[in-house]
Amino acid sequence: MMDVKTTKVSKARYYIFKLFLCLRYYLDLLIDRLFGIYYDSKREYIPKVKNQLVLESATALARKIQRRELTSVQVVEAFIERIQQVNPIINAIVDNRFEDALSEARQIDQDIANGTIQEVDFQDKPFLGVPFTSKESTAAKGLSWTFGLKKRQGKKASFDAHCIESMKKSGAILLGVSNVPQLNLWQETSNPVFGLTRNPYNTTRNVGGSSGGEAAILAACGSPLGVGTDIGGSARIPAFMCGVFGHKISNSIVSTKGLTYRTGEEEETMVCVGPLARHVDDLLPFIKLLAGSNADRLNLGLQVPVKKLKVYYVTNPKDPLMSPFREEMHSVLLKAVRHLEGLCLEKPQELVFEQLQHQYKLWKYWMSLEMKNFRKDLNNREGDQVNAVWEIIKHFLFGGDFTTATVFNLINGFLKPVNSVWAVEVTQSLKEAFLTKLDDNSVLLYPSAPFPASYHNAALLRPYNFDCFALWNTMKFPVTQVPMGLGKEGLPLGVQVVAAPDQDRLCLAVAKELEREFGGFVPPVIVADK
Repeated sequence: MMDVKTTKVSKARYYIFKLFLCLRYYLDLLIDRLFGIYYDSKREYIPKVKNQLVLESATALARKIQRRELTSVQVVEAFIERIQQVNPIINAIVDNRFEDALSEARQIDQDIANGTIQEVDFQDKPFLGVPFTSKESTAAKGLSWTFGLKKRQGKKASFDAHCIESMKKSGAILLGVSNVPQLNLWQETSNPVFGLTRNPYNTTRNVGGSSGGEAAILAACGSPLGVGTDIGGSARIPAFMCGVFGHKISNSIVSTKGLTYRTGEEEETMVCVGPLARHVDDLLPFIKLLAGSNADRLNLGLQVPVKKLKVYYVTNPKDPLMSPFREEMHSVLLKAVRHLEGLCLEKPQELVFEQLQHQYKLWKYWMSLEMKNFRKDLNNREGDQVNAVWEIIKHFLFGGDFTTATVFNLINGFLKPVNSVWAVEVTQSLKEAFLTKLDDNSVLLYPSAPFPASYHNAALLRPYNFDCFALWNTMKFPVTQVPMGLGKEGLPLGVQVVAAPDQDRLCLAVAKELEREFGGFVPPVIVADK
């Protein structure tokens, strides 16, 4: 009798859950319809690309500069002109150093011409003479460094973050810094200092966060390379929504010095530098450059025979906090799986781990260890921490210095914390489960999100749809976000390619194969010209 009773209860729960998913699916569609009524009439289009040079990869541009087929000045001028064309529409770059960048480009051209810079110098400087951009929360000397906080409005960085320093030493030329959410803590890029960043594919849509300005300016062809960061998908969410490549480097490879308040001396952290690019070939030299002396840990020079790789995949983590996955996202993952099935010697294997339903709870616990001074950080670490209750009340009655997303994070601080013993045990259990499959010759294909970029501010009603990205910060595995063409609304689709720690090269090899087969980055101007 007990068995029969248990079976009936299980069936009841199953049907209740299916009903919940059905209702949630149609609720999401209703949210889109209502937001569309408000936003669709406000859509703007970015101008078409006039100079085809801005569509090229950073490595291709560097080769042409090396061979004297192009000058650094020509390249830098082309990207500055493109930023000036698109930025009034998408609001991605919030501070620039265009004159200094042109001066540095002229010096590089002069040094190449007179032999001060020779061919051998390009081996250690893969992006010599090529411009790049970086997020505003990463210190870049002389440029804005506010983290989107009114308390820091007008503040400029007095030094370069370690990652910016590495890029400059290599001969890459910084053009400017891009917009971020307040303190990088949201999946949409907007703040009261610089406003809202818009998606180049459809300006009514979200660019993601926190490296949203970076992904947007790359997608709009205003920069060939972007230095992002990633603590809960902060590089990969924008890469997905803006149709570019984003990579979460294995942890403890690149110094965190200069990333918001970080000094690089902190204890182990989930945050890491997350490079973004339109072409996958740019990622490997980009990562090697950022990694510096730690690059040997990643064995980036080893060849990866994709045919011999073991491929695993997860179609749906069954996370009850996330929106139901829409068909086009499900299809694009299976399309990648089928391609690798036809290529690899071993048939891809689907994985089902029950612990995946806890993606958010696990990340929330580990994130609580990173945000010990959140209320004080909001006050720029000056004096007392902000009064959360007052700021919440003030926001909804009078407005204030903080975004609704920041207020959401303040409210979240009052909710019951995740049990630490449980979180540590489940994290370790899940990590071990993945590592029984992932080794130095295997990858995992994982979904990116339930659906493509949604309307501005809609994430407030669906705050947990970033869980598939955040999981890998919890696991501390390397991940590449791979663009997989455009969906039915002309918005980017994509998948994540995951590998075991320090096996970043495997992610990149599979990303390159998927780019070869499915085309990779699709310029948004194609959509805008329709």
